[in-house]
Amino acid sequence: MTRGRPRAINPSRALTTHLDEAWMARLDLHLFSEVEGRVPKGAYQAFFNERLREFFATEALDLSPYVGALPGEQTIRGKPEALLKLAQVLEGEVK
Repeated sequence: MTRGRPRAINPSRALTTHLDEAWMARLDLHLFSEVEGRVPKGAYQAFFNERLREFFATEALDLSPYVGALPGEQTIRGKPEALLKLAQVLEGEVK
């Protein structure tokens, strides 16, 4: 008979990293809870998990050809379907 907590459906792994002090201060302020008087437990994990989901669910579109900028200077990120529609509009294929 096994004891203890059952295995998590999506197990996690530890990650140790260092952030610039200025970025860390901004993140702390963003996640800070007035009610708890601190950054709540799990807030960093939730924040980074959401950023990872966002990153992998989106793509980049370089707007440089449409705005006359140097390649890579003007890029946006969005859902692939939205970027496709935007590119079609910018190329005059859809009104």
